[in-house]
Amino acid sequence: MSDLQRETRQSGRIGRPRRLVVPGGGRYAHGLDAFRLSLAATFEREMEAGRGFLWLPVLFGAGIVIYFALPAEPSGLALAVVSALLAVAAWRSRQRIAVFRLLAALTAVAAGCAVMKARTDIAGAPVIPREMTTTVTGWVAEREAAARGGARVLLRVDGIDKVAKKQAPENVRITIRSKADTITVGDALTVLARIRPPSGPTIPGGYDFARADYYARVGAVGFAYGAAKPADIGDPPFGIRLAMPVAHVRQGIRDRIVAALPGDNGQIAAALVMGDRRGISEKTQEAMRASGLGHILAISGLHMALVAGSAFWVIRALLALSPSLAINRPIRKWAAGGALLIAAVYLGISGAGVSTQRAFVMLAVMLVAVMIDRRAISLRNVALAALIVLLIEPQSILTASFQMSFAATLALVAGYEAIRANADRRLRLAGLADRGIGARLVVSARGLFLTSLIAGLATTPFAVYHFQRAAPLTLVANLLAMPVVGLIVMPMAFFSVLLMPFGLESLPLTVMGWGLDWIVLVARTTADWSQDWGGIPMAPAAALLLLVAGFLWTSLWQERWRLFGLVPLIAAIPIAFIAPRPAILIDPNGTTAAVRGADGRFAIIGLKANRFAAGTWLRADADPRPATDEVTEGVPCDPVGCVATLSNGMIAAVSLKPAAFADDCRLAQVVISRFATPARCNDVATVIDGDDLKRGGAHALYLHSDQGGEPAFRIETAYPATRRAFMPPAPQ
Repeated sequence: MSDLQRETRQSGRIGRPRRLVVPGGGRYAHGLDAFRLSLAATFEREMEAGRGFLWLPVLFGAGIVIYFALPAEPSGLALAVVSALLAVAAWRSRQRIAVFRLLAALTAVAAGCAVMKARTDIAGAPVIPREMTTTVTGWVAEREAAARGGARVLLRVDGIDKVAKKQAPENVRITIRSKADTITVGDALTVLARIRPPSGPTIPGGYDFARADYYARVGAVGFAYGAAKPADIGDPPFGIRLAMPVAHVRQGIRDRIVAALPGDNGQIAAALVMGDRRGISEKTQEAMRASGLGHILAISGLHMALVAGSAFWVIRALLALSPSLAINRPIRKWAAGGALLIAAVYLGISGAGVSTQRAFVMLAVMLVAVMIDRRAISLRNVALAALIVLLIEPQSILTASFQMSFAATLALVAGYEAIRANADRRLRLAGLADRGIGARLVVSARGLFLTSLIAGLATTPFAVYHFQRAAPLTLVANLLAMPVVGLIVMPMAFFSVLLMPFGLESLPLTVMGWGLDWIVLVARTTADWSQDWGGIPMAPAAALLLLVAGFLWTSLWQERWRLFGLVPLIAAIPIAFIAPRPAILIDPNGTTAAVRGADGRFAIIGLKANRFAAGTWLRADADPRPATDEVTEGVPCDPVGCVATLSNGMIAAVSLKPAAFADDCRLAQVVISRFATPARCNDVATVIDGDDLKRGGAHALYLHSDQGGEPAFRIETAYPATRRAFMPPAPQ
């Protein structure tokens, strides 16, 4: 028994401390001491209940986030040494529980930072220094349908013209439009392509495509001129040869699905089975996103659980046909093992994307728990799955898919435990099996409603932060669509693949198509009802950190002090909505900019040069307008540049050619150009030129008043002056 427990046990029970007499302290000192002891006793009870383990992946993840937040690249050796020393110190102090807990927590944080550094060092690969048109030769390592036709292939590079062998990227991602139907994994190709280094964020704080490509060891991206040609460069590397049989099976399954279900239904069915959703029309994808049903298209824990659940039910039902097996053998464990095998096959068929791997790990932990007579659904299993995922792919902690999937799972399991604990305290006179059909339907409907509500509330803040969108009717859409997904679509997908070797997939795919018709109808209807609603301006990272802290505190603890987590949750709301909004945004190339005018909306300069960046800016500003010519109105341009007026009357000029500097530097208060500006320009205007863009990438300028009350700009950049290892090198 600890000293704290002995001290508090004297008052009757832990958590009800006796009143302490503090000389000269008075009533407030007594209250403070009582509050302190109450918190300490609550903490002890949480530890005794095993809640400390739940915080291990949180601390490990915190170390990963700290690594990305460091201003300079740390030493991997130093991080490893610090982690080892802390681990040894924690082990030696295990008899002093308070010191042990502190050192163990610090060890987890340091280990997270060290693992992320090791992952960064391992992932390092060459990146092309500049944009170029060249011939790329290599083997197809991955292939997926392109959004606008053709194929998007990942080439394992054998050689690139104009690039030395040692400086050539390991992988290049190229979109091929012409004659791409016959391209398969393992093909040796040569293609004339326009390639460039992976792009960074289009807005400071936005999604970093270059970071994702860095950890995928992709050193260039681009598009092909014309069709790819066969290349005689020998057999593909061993890893690609291993993937070829699975890739051929995947392509065969896709062809059979699309043949049975033409149109968007076939593409959606292929996405649910294969994990390849690029063939779905943009109109349908937008309707799914706006309705809050976009998660259905991405293979996640839901899809993995439905497939494994269907397999578990079928295997157990078949085994139960034998009374001898049902009575004398652990058929439940056998069914769990079979479901795990089916889930592994589904992982391979789906392409084993990062989000699918994460879903498989979570499911595997739960099925293994069934096989060893442990509770499958528990927060401990969720924590264990999160820790395994972070050890394998630590950088995934920054992605929306990781955050949303674990937020939904954590909220559902925590909610399930709270509901079950509350039910255990109530007297139940009859079980569900003793009730009528109507009562069972009511219980099922209530469970579906609570599941949709809890998962929706848990994931919406992350969707708002990453995508600047909240689907107003997501609860309605999910209540209408998810029963069909669980009862019809995914079981029929499972049976269709199971029956394909016998040529009998047509019937289950037809039934699956009926379910998909309903889902698309729900998506389009609810999207139309909520049109132009749901856009939310981009929130600062501080709001997300507060949100995560509050969410974890309320979910991982079980005592009443979990309600303290409401404080950061509530504090995140005003921080998100009152954050300053940029007056000017500039893309990394300096050819496109957004200027906030007197009407409070952005006017886009150079839309055609970077329409993608313009669309991202409008969405981040909760502006429902599409990135079309409408957003360029009121921006006068001539062959050498454009000008726009800010809300306070200041003029911003984008100098497209050096000839514009003479007028722009004389008349404008902000000068933007991809060229180097004359030195005199810096004396009379705020200048963002080519050198600034090379150093910092995308820029955001915020209006404020200086000490003299004059308007001035606070400048934020996508990258710091000293770039980290996972950041693309500054363009040459």
